Amino acid sequence: MKDFNLPDILQRYGIHADSCTISGFHRGHINDSFIVDVSGRCRFFLQRINHHVFKDPEGLIENLIRFNVAMQKHYGKEGNNPYPAIRQNRNKKFYHLDHDGNFWRMMDFVVDSRSFDIAETADIAREGAAAFGRFQLVMNNEDPAAYVPTIPDFHHLGKRLLQLQDAIAKDAFARKQQAKDEISFALDRLLFGAELESLLSDNAIPVRVTHNDTKLNNVLFENDSIKSICVVDLDTVMPGTVLYDYGDMVRTFTSPVEEDEPDPEKVVFREEIFEALTEGYLSELSNSLTKEEKEHLLFGAKIMLLMIGARFLTDFLEGDHYFKTARENHNLDRCRNQFILLRQLEEKETELQNIIMKYA
Repeated sequence: MKDFNLPDILQRYGIHADSCTISGFHRGHINDSFIVDVSGRCRFFLQRINHHVFKDPEGLIENLIRFNVAMQKHYGKEGNNPYPAIRQNRNKKFYHLDHDGNFWRMMDFVVDSRSFDIAETADIAREGAAAFGRFQLVMNNEDPAAYVPTIPDFHHLGKRLLQLQDAIAKDAFARKQQAKDEISFALDRLLFGAELESLLSDNAIPVRVTHNDTKLNNVLFENDSIKSICVVDLDTVMPGTVLYDYGDMVRTFTSPVEEDEPDPEKVVFREEIFEALTEGYLSELSNSLTKEEKEHLLFGAKIMLLMIGARFLTDFLEGDHYFKTARENHNLDRCRNQFILLRQLEEKETELQNIIMKYA
């Protein structure tokens, strides 16, 4: 654990450190997270918000409060709401600012839950996507203007591609030749950025409050079944489009291996998983999406695969300063795998579009 004064922080929430057990929660790479078990009676989730990534922590907390209110209104009685509540401290605030300038929040911990990193079966993919569909159905009633962009331009494909072009031009670490195939692949698809910008600027695709990080492991499932409980990692809940959320599900659900798999032969776009997640998502959401949204869902998958691949490639060219790496060419492997999936998607584009329209 980092050198945080956790007993003092817990005291701010009315919890004595000697009455609880504190353990680190190591999933995720942005915030510092801890599970607080109070004498075996209840558990809380304590987090330090990384204010270097989320530069407006107070705005982030306001988003989370607004989200909590929306879910409580939707589910009615408190016992029916599966989403963990954010807790006030003794000063009636929903965050604590410590002496070092760190922002802390306390939430209920979702007990008897688990998550999956890989969609091992179609049933898991279907239920995971349905959870995001149910989440989105509630968020469709929210005003995007009321939510702060917690990471501005997070999914701005045009800007991500400009950053890549700048990294290519500078080639500060002399890695351009090593990544020449990936660079060529990305540059051949620069028009994706302009196409997305046109759809958004013409209001053909509406701005909604979206999750913006729809990885499978951001869905909590019951311990003894594949029934989903709720969606977590809500720090990126902000204005966006369902193209991002559907696209990121396709990006992260369809491969049978982790995104940093070093063997490209193992990276396969699984059409049966694609169909399952599409069925799950649209079973909850189809009637509330516009015709244009449904028609462009597959484009959402293409832009997310290109965008994340471009971000990995940019970081590789810039010396691996953003994403954590554990081996040589780690970011290049990550980039390559995104582009493999995108190439395979493009080869099956007609069939995949037909699957979407089947459920839309």
